Amino acid sequence: MTRKKMALILAFNVIAIVLAVLWYRYTPPLSVICEGNLTFTDRRDDNNFSFEGEVMLRFHPDGTGYFTLNGNVLHAGQEWDVSRQEGFTWRHMHDTLYEITVIRVERFSHDMLPTGIFEKYVAGLKLGQKRLLTLERTPEEALAIGNFYSPLLICSE
Repeated sequence: MTRKKMALILAFNVIAIVLAVLWYRYTPPLSVICEGNLTFTDRRDDNNFSFEGEVMLRFHPDGTGYFTLNGNVLHAGQEWDVSRQEGFTWRHMHDTLYEITVIRVERFSHDMLPTGIFEKYVAGLKLGQKRLLTLERTPEEALAIGNFYSPLLICSE
């Protein structure tokens, strides 16, 4: 085999390897908007906590996103309005698994919930915390967003 043929084979293999690595590392663009009503209740250890309201979740293709919570919290016999938006970055981990990192927490003026109550019962909503979410398409083209154990929101178009 001549040197020219060897160089062509080597170049072809290097290009194939580089393309395979780029394809493997490619994160598909994710552009999702999901909103719905959520009722969450925690009655462990005689600490009654419930949230009832609207949740909007948005993933931008650039690796950022936010979720907005608007509703009411009932805790220890008191009721408060909740209205906040939490910005996050996201990255694709594997298959349907995504990691989000909270980078910004904005409490709107009518959010009267004392600091720490919501975060005590809903894990992963503090600044800098990371959460793993699954985003799975159903056969009916809906999108189920959840954790390892159950869906949290199911969005359909």
